[in-house]
Amino acid sequence: MSDAQSTWHLGGGRALTLAAGAEARRLAVACGRVWLTLSGTTDEPAQDHWLEAGQAIALPAGRTAVLEGWPAADFELLVPPASGAAGPGGFLLGRRLLGGGFVRR
Repeated sequence: MSDAQSTWHLGGGRALTLAAGAEARRLAVACGRVWLTLSGTTDEPAQDHWLEAGQAIALPAGRTAVLEGWPAADFELLVPPASGAAGPGGFLLGRRLLGGGFVRR
């Protein structure tokens, strides 16, 4: 992760598990391509998604996501604001999840 930009780098051949969050999050790909698998529920099967630079996906609360750079990628994990004006999709783009919530594989 780059502290200056709060962007995470995922190298080729590496997988990363984003632990289930208590609130919804948004993953935005800044560079490269990501293969993301979102955990399923009792009502919905697990889902695979391909995301390229400039694309984003909502990660619902309580769902785990596993992602892989294909071959490598940079991404941001955004969380909704506690209060204040939200951007498109209900997310404040300036608030990022730093540190916890990641499990390296």
